[in-house]
Amino acid sequence: MIIRKLIAGITLAAVAVMIVPAAPVRANGAASTRNILLLGAAAATYLIIQHNRQVHAREAAASQQQAATAAQAQDAWAALAAEKRAYNAQVAENQDLQREVAYQHSVVLQQQRQLASTGGGSNFVQSAAPQPQRVVARTAPKQQLAMVSYGWGTL
Repeated sequence: MIIRKLIAGITLAAVAVMIVPAAPVRANGAASTRNILLLGAAAATYLIIQHNRQVHAREAAASQQQAATAAQAQDAWAALAAEKRAYNAQVAENQDLQREVAYQHSVVLQQQRQLASTGGGSNFVQSAAPQPQRVVARTAPKQQLAMVSYGWGTL
């Protein structure tokens, strides 16, 4: 209610000011020149302030982009280091598995030799139709297996 009265009063005062005729403005040449110079100085100040604001905004955006690029580079180096650690762990695990396979292979060969030396095979049931035997040339088993890596290489 009070706000409506306040708005009505302000509107009435504005209408009253518009009804009253304005007196003609009289200015001499010096005051006019002064006003033009002041207006020009104000416009130049405004333009300088706006230009500086745009320059600072561009510099801030460039520094933010540079910081984001640096952070991304740090993330890339951290990811590279993590991948190297994971790769080295996988290589170590593969080497352990290769040693285990070589050991198991040597145990199997040892058991085959023991079985052959005892004239083994008599306890096993033969199949009804004997299969044709193929002669396979055997080479000495190697304990160390070769490993091929397609990983990072040297950096």
